[in-house]
Amino acid sequence: MSDPTARLAYEHARDLAARDAAHRALTERLLLRCADALDSFDRLLADGAASDVETYRGSLALIAGQLERDLAEEGLERVGRVGEPAEPATHHIVEVRAAPPGAAGDEVLEILRRGYRYRGHVLRAARVVVAVDGGTEQGTERE
Repeated sequence: MSDPTARLAYEHARDLAARDAAHRALTERLLLRCADALDSFDRLLADGAASDVETYRGSLALIAGQLERDLAEEGLERVGRVGEPAEPATHHIVEVRAAPPGAAGDEVLEILRRGYRYRGHVLRAARVVVAVDGGTEQGTERE
């Protein structure tokens, strides 16, 4: 190709196709990992409800752990932990409570819904209950 514009267009199209193929491969790998967890649920449900509730809960916990581990290996990080300071970028505060003894103000007391980050980008902020010093503002929602 002697035309520089045509060559640049060709290289751009080639790079775009390579990125698209990489994205498709990542998506397929992620979906297959989720399919493995679905297969585990199918096996558990096919066995029927166990007579022992604790055994059934244990099986559910194993499947949840499998899915969580697989997604973490693909780069999904959990956001929000009890005891950490609340941060506006990663926590959506849905309730505040008076700080219990030993807890600092703005400390996360409870996780109502997990948050997630993927490759440094917050996909969903954690919904949390946070401690406030000396206040009794229960039920207050703030972002």
